[in-house]
Amino acid sequence: MKKTMVTLSRLGPFALENRLDRRHDTEIFRAIHLKQHRQAAIQILPARYAADPVGRKQLQARSELLRKLNHPNIVRCYGAGIDESTAFLAMELVEGESFAQFMDDRMTMLWGVVLDIAQQICAGMEFAHSRGICHLRLNPCCVLLAGEGLKHPDLPLEVKLTNFWAGVAWSKEPMAEPTRENQQYLAPEQFDPQENLDARTDIFSLGCILYRALSGRVPFPLQDDDAPGSVARFAIEAPRVASLALDCPIWLDRVIMQMIEIDPEKRIASMEAVASALRETRSAVAAGTSSLEHAVVGNAGRNSNIATGVAKEDARRLLKQKKSKGPLGPFYERPWFLLACLLLVFATIGFAFLPMSEQQMFDRGAALMKTDNETDWKRAEETYLLPLVEQYPDTELAAEAQVYLDQIWIRNAEARLRNKERGNGREYSNTGEAMLGSARNREAIGSQLGAWERYDAMIAQLHPGSREERPYFLIAQQELEKLRNRKVEADIEVLSVDEYLDIAEKAISKGDREQARLIYRRIISLYDQHPKLYDEVQSAKQGLQMLGSS
Repeated sequence: MKKTMVTLSRLGPFALENRLDRRHDTEIFRAIHLKQHRQAAIQILPARYAADPVGRKQLQARSELLRKLNHPNIVRCYGAGIDESTAFLAMELVEGESFAQFMDDRMTMLWGVVLDIAQQICAGMEFAHSRGICHLRLNPCCVLLAGEGLKHPDLPLEVKLTNFWAGVAWSKEPMAEPTRENQQYLAPEQFDPQENLDARTDIFSLGCILYRALSGRVPFPLQDDDAPGSVARFAIEAPRVASLALDCPIWLDRVIMQMIEIDPEKRIASMEAVASALRETRSAVAAGTSSLEHAVVGNAGRNSNIATGVAKEDARRLLKQKKSKGPLGPFYERPWFLLACLLLVFATIGFAFLPMSEQQMFDRGAALMKTDNETDWKRAEETYLLPLVEQYPDTELAAEAQVYLDQIWIRNAEARLRNKERGNGREYSNTGEAMLGSARNREAIGSQLGAWERYDAMIAQLHPGSREERPYFLIAQQELEKLRNRKVEADIEVLSVDEYLDIAEKAISKGDREQARLIYRRIISLYDQHPKLYDEVQSAKQGLQMLGSS
């Protein structure tokens, strides 16, 4: 299955480009609609959805339902298709990165940023639940982040949820076994085939995501010796978020701990209630309301979705005792202690945002380059490798980083050229691309001599120090090396070789002996073992001998 998917270049009306992601039973490619010239993400589905009428009917029903998820915080589904034996979904292409990648790049995250992301996730999930669709595989990889906030921390992030596939009615159908990493975001009831799954299952997963974003760890981690699907970890009580993240408000701590209750009956009941609790959290922090005051007055007179853990009458009594003690309370409520905590928080945040060393930048970029994921390569380029080369231009690590950058730029250049060759009507973007296209066209018609000539021209005319021209210069170097070591034995158009022999003779008559010498050497190098070009090769050898070996 995977081998078939990797070799695909076209699927239905789409031309496939780079692979964006690979999962156990699916792959996702960047693609372009050949007629509409619109980019999309194509998810290739397991074979069962194309194998028989039942699978095809399921695919059609699901795609129709997914197309109804038209919401700003959900990746759009354009529709499904089957090309021969391959079923696929066409989805909106989001230019950004996953929440998992976003968290991996940061030692800590400010609670306000986490809250902004959480509120957008809630909006999308609330909309899906209202249409009878649960996610049931919600994890940081399914939360895509886009917008200017990726480059500028002061600007907002845009959240898009992806990989919706499990409606409540489908929850018992077989799905791909999640990775060990993603298992840590599944609710306990998902490991019991007798349990019913509903919106509260997604609430648990979202709680785990928020816990991870604030604390740097999941609440119920799998241990090294845990078998897949182990539920023993749920018997160990998760530490409170506020005990792991110094700047986490107690309100947000309580919301998250309610979301990750083991018993679904004890969780917040709906995504709408979660969203309300998050808004309430922001308001309570802004107003400086204490937990005892909140237990007494609630959410400005409305029902509160945040459990304080204190009964209203007990809270009134404690508040009276606190007031009777005068202005001095426990040491942890005194200004000097609060100021010390604030300074500690700022110091922690400052440490997290210290500039990375050259070695750190290289190691993180190199790790991302080990994948075959286009998004990882893009992140490696923009976040680590390019800044490293710019900041430390004359070091050994900068030279190694440039090798990685060259790989990225060459792959991008090749992808753009393939896109042009598929007939999308666009002109070449620059001189290097036009010259490479010309060389590839000559190779396509069997004229290796013509291609060699054009690759030589690229080496002569393109500047390797230019960011725009460098990838085409490097491609020309690689292709020339292949041509120099190539012995053509397949059928070719003999006329093209004769034409180049004529060009060599004309060059000699004009006094350009070097051009003639280059042509003769190319002919000998390429066709010395070709059974039908013996005479032409001998003519080239005689011409070269006549010119001398110098």
